[in-house]
Amino acid sequence: MSGLVIGQQWWCAAGLIYLLIRVSRLGGVIAPISLLVVVFLSGSWFLWQNSQFDRLSWHEVQPRAVQLRVYPDDIQVSGNQLMVTGTTNERQHIRAFGRLKSATEARHINGIRQVTRWLVQGTNTLMSTARNKNQFDQHKQARLLKRHGQLEMTQWQVIPSKSRWWQLPIDRIHELRKTLLLRFAALPPTLSEYATNLLLGASDATFYEHNPGLQQLGLLHLFSISGMHIVYLVGLCRFLLARCGLTRETSYVLLACLLPAYALIAGGSATLVRAVLIGELGLLQPLISGGRHQLSGQDAWSWSLIGGLFLQPGVLLSLGGQLSYLLAFTLLVVSVETAWWQTWLMNLVGLPVILHAVYQIHLLSTPINLLIIPLFGWVIFPLVILATVTSAWLPGLTNMADMLLHGFSQLITWFGQLPGLITVGKLPLGLTVILLIVTLLLIDERKRRLHWFMLLTLCYGSAFLLLHFPLDGEVSFIDIGQGDSILLRDPFNRHVSLIDTGGRVGFARPAWTKGTEPPARVVTITVNYLHSRGITTLDDVNCSHQDADHIGDVGKLLQLMTVRRLTIPAGMRQSRGFQTKIAPYLKQTQVIELQAGRPVPNFPFTIYHPFTPGPGGNSDSVVLGAERNGCKFLFMGDLDQAGERAIMQQFPSLTVDVLKLGHHGSDTASSSEFIKQVHPQLSVISAGLANHYGHPKQSVLDTLQEQHIPSLNTADVGMISYEYYPWGNSHWHTMLPIRTPQAGSPKPSREPLP
Repeated sequence: MSGLVIGQQWWCAAGLIYLLIRVSRLGGVIAPISLLVVVFLSGSWFLWQNSQFDRLSWHEVQPRAVQLRVYPDDIQVSGNQLMVTGTTNERQHIRAFGRLKSATEARHINGIRQVTRWLVQGTNTLMSTARNKNQFDQHKQARLLKRHGQLEMTQWQVIPSKSRWWQLPIDRIHELRKTLLLRFAALPPTLSEYATNLLLGASDATFYEHNPGLQQLGLLHLFSISGMHIVYLVGLCRFLLARCGLTRETSYVLLACLLPAYALIAGGSATLVRAVLIGELGLLQPLISGGRHQLSGQDAWSWSLIGGLFLQPGVLLSLGGQLSYLLAFTLLVVSVETAWWQTWLMNLVGLPVILHAVYQIHLLSTPINLLIIPLFGWVIFPLVILATVTSAWLPGLTNMADMLLHGFSQLITWFGQLPGLITVGKLPLGLTVILLIVTLLLIDERKRRLHWFMLLTLCYGSAFLLLHFPLDGEVSFIDIGQGDSILLRDPFNRHVSLIDTGGRVGFARPAWTKGTEPPARVVTITVNYLHSRGITTLDDVNCSHQDADHIGDVGKLLQLMTVRRLTIPAGMRQSRGFQTKIAPYLKQTQVIELQAGRPVPNFPFTIYHPFTPGPGGNSDSVVLGAERNGCKFLFMGDLDQAGERAIMQQFPSLTVDVLKLGHHGSDTASSSEFIKQVHPQLSVISAGLANHYGHPKQSVLDTLQEQHIPSLNTADVGMISYEYYPWGNSHWHTMLPIRTPQAGSPKPSREPLP
């Protein structure tokens, strides 16, 4: 019901129908009626949650002045970036962003330790759905987190907030958490990161950047407060309370009261809520039953799932929630196995879910887990607790612990760099469910385990071939913001090319804000999409010219993927843009300078510009032509109108089906004469949403309308893809629906080429 109502995953209805049929065949009427009551109650609860979210969410962009009640631990400062999360008087949960003006202001706001009220003014932004295939979906996350809006603050005022009597307990817990966050931040760097993650559940993006091996080796669960951490902490507290002379019953009651408070202190993640609920059941059940009845593991797991869904209705729609409940259930089933076999089976169960969300797996993941988990439980976790608690009295121990943890981090990074990282690609949802079911059957039916293992191997092999040798090809205009990035992929991935990578235009920033830049879009968008298609190697990356919004992220791309060949306009090798953005990251990549009239062997494009070497400015942009499935494309870079006239003179008979307009639709390009000569049936504009340059210009749109040429803009519809098959079928696809099509533009978002 959660997947059906909250996640709108209609296939969940099949599981619900199957469950109803199974229960109806048990005989009697109590079980079917009970199940129907549960379906009705849970469906009503989830529908109410949906209606509340829709009612409270902001659906229009407009200036707003709101008052937020903000817990101190919901204030985050990163360089000159400020982010606060608070609640309005109407019970809306709002996240607000602002820019700080000085390091002094940043320290002052970051040092706030009490609950405050923020009087903020600004304009809200709408949380959009994913604008590219397999991109992070901001709107979906907002629904899961019950976040009703986000605001770009232009002004704010912070005033003290008085707590009412029923707010005092929660307020004091959040104030304690902020005090601990500030104290942990003053610890040596590595110990600070470990203590903040392991004890307070406060993950910093830079932590995973500093420790890439954690994600590559599948060790992120060690740094997400979960069942292992709760069992360890409860066991430690029971030991200490017993040494203080408290009876077992008294210590159980005390721990049952403290666990919910710790859930708030540690961030309240999905994995933590599940572990705390199971911990509460384990502590309270012997007290209630007087020790006469023992709650089974399956019942404890089931009650924790019911409680988790009541508190967080979308918990099973997040990767953390899925893995938490799935692996906890699997542990109950495989508890009779050896520790070695338990680890293998649990990794095998989580693999389909991980590949559906992350696309990669390391062959050393299971062996490293077998090695690291005991070390983590017996050495790392106790060391972090001991060094953190005694940091004020034993600085020598604190520094020694920091050195040991730094060595441990380096060891994990070294393991992560070993060969064995396999990019499988994004498993389709249906195949993910099938693989999960087959894996669970493999675990359950021990006598036929070999048969199920062979079937599972066949399924994974088929999935790998399907993802790495797809039948379809594509020409995709990636929505990279204000910039260009175009992917051309042949069927069966015979040849994969990328034209430009996009990149942010750099501006001078104060020294105290360094290190706060957001991740490059080529990582979160382009590389993420390539990995989801099982692609780790690009045959060629083509740099149109040296502007940052076209090649600013080439260096990052070269670090993350294998690039066999990189092309640039003739003469650009000596430019400052090439020397700073590309040259430092070149390894085995071949660099070729392009010039019209000079063919390049095995190059799947026709070169129409430049005609002479140049420094790599707009007027030197490489213009490439390509034909896919009988459809002719022309990619203009940022070429100006003078360059267009030169192409018309040199290639007077040039016509195309699809024209990628030059310079993002600027009026410095796309002259009426050029558009008329090449006579495209469709024009594509790559521009950023609400960009500061006013692209595309109205004069260019007027030219297109006068010549009855439809246009698609990434700013309006997200990623634009032309998908085709070897037997000739093709269609266009846009990530977002075409809401206000211009005259002559394709009507639906999937339409054959005009």
